[in-house]
This record gives sequence, structure tokens and C-alpha cells, in this order.
Amino acid sequence: MRRLIAIAALLAVAGTLPAAAQSKVKENPKCTPNPVFEKFPNSVYHSCERSRFSKLKLYQAKDPAKIGGPYDEFEKEGEYWYYFDYVAPDANGTVPSRLELFRNYENALKAAGGTMLYADGDRSFTYTLKRPSGEYWGLVGCGAGTPAKCDRIQHKIIRVAAMEQSVVVSADQIRKSIAESGKVVFYGIYFDTDKAVVKPESKPTLEEMAKFLKANAGTRVFVVGHTDGQGALDRNQKLSRERAAAVVAALAADHGIPRERMTAEGVGPLAPVAANDAEAGRAKNRRVEMVLR
Repeated sequence: MRRLIAIAALLAVAGTLPAAAQSKVKENPKCTPNPVFEKFPNSVYHSCERSRFSKLKLYQAKDPAKIGGPYDEFEKEGEYWYYFDYVAPDANGTVPSRLELFRNYENALKAAGGTMLYADGDRSFTYTLKRPSGEYWGLVGCGAGTPAKCDRIQHKIIRVAAMEQSVVVSADQIRKSIAESGKVVFYGIYFDTDKAVVKPESKPTLEEMAKFLKANAGTRVFVVGHTDGQGALDRNQKLSRERAAAVVAALAADHGIPRERMTAEGVGPLAPVAANDAEAGRAKNRRVEMVLR
């Protein structure tokens, strides 16, 4: 993935700085590359954090024409990165100012087609950017210093993504849910985007479904596929039926559940449990249900 280059004109200069200037601050070997921005010249990753799933509070100006004016707060969830970079003095012993950092990241963001959402003076700004690898939201700016001197850079980044469900519904929980509501919802069955092939990570959930069906030999069920609201209705309905059929096939082939006890159906996006205007809601809508016949 291409990352944004802050201060392209100075990147070549960074390599010519004296070794002494570059070695004042050591690189943290535990830090992986920033997924959005290239390093600022003569900077190193001093500290960093990474999380498979977290949330980040961000700010967006109420009026896009007044980027530093009144703002709304909101949160985004997904894969998370945090960086605190140190910038060593250049050959003349100087470090960038807050404004220099701000303008460079602002220009790099614009060049990549991103959008600035809110600016805290010239200290930092929040942004959003779409790349082939995903939808990114973040904050970048001066982490410490004065208006004329800023030798620390802070990044907080979220790549929007649904959480991978690690805890599966047990056979006993399936039994209780079927008894109480006539159905049970599964988020532990995985498919690639626009595909109907059950992924290997689905095995723990399929095993629990099979345990329930084997322990309740007289039970017949509908296996119902659901999609989010993105894309054409006809395509989503077909996809949801194909995914339900793939689950039935896996339960029959791999776990010995008679096919006549299971009927595959698909309703596409027609029975949402959350709004489709954000990834968190869409992730809840992409599910498989087992409904008592």
C-alpha cells in the first residue's frame, strides 16, 4: 500500500543529514510502518501502539467552511494505530515548527484526495482518507513543543473494520435461544466479500451448530442468510441464499447432519438489525440465523 509522503521535497535532504543528528533518537524496533503517512524527514518511531480492534474519538467541523469552528464529536471503530515520533535537529540544529508540520501533512492529505474534518489551530487536525486497503480516519499533529519548535509528532489512526468474533455461540446457548425466541443469530460464520464459500475460521461455530442439531435429532431448521444494504437488492438476495446453502452443505458434508432437516433461505438486506450507514451497523446485518421450522 502506498503511504502518503509528507514534505516530498525534503525526503532527499533527510538522507544527507549527518549521522550524529540522525542518531540522537533511536528507532523503536517494535513499531510497524505508519499505514497512512511516510515518516517526517529525520524522524523516528519512538513509541507506538497497535490494536486489532479499538475505537477512536474524532472531531468534525459543523461547517466545512469553518474548519476550526464549532465541531461535533464522533467515534470510529476498527484496526487502530498510535505513533509518537521524535524529530531530530537537522544539520543546522533546528526542528520544524508546529505550522510547518501542519502544512506538510495538510498538503500530503490533499494530494492523496483525503478530507480534513477539523483543525485545532495549527497544532493538529482530524481527517478521513479512502485507500484501496480501506477507509482511514485519524488525527495528526504536534505532540509536544512550542509554536516555533515541535520535535514530537502524534498520529492516531483507525482503519474501519468489523471486529472478528472470537467467542462463539455454544450448543447450549443455541438451545436456549431457540427455546426462547425460535431462532439464534451467528456472527462466527465468515465469507469473503461478495463470495459464498464458508471460510475455515467458521469451523468453531459450525461445530456448535452441529452439536445442537445432533443433540436434538427431531429438530428441523431454516438456515437463513442476511447481507448488509450495500449493492443491488437482487444480488444481495441471491448471495444470502447461496451463503445459507453453503452453511447447510458444510453441516451435511463435514458434520453428518441430514440435509432434509435443514432448509437454506436468504433475505438479503430485508431484515436489518442495525442502520446500514456505517460499517459497525453493516457488520451486524451480515449474519446467518438458524430459525426453528
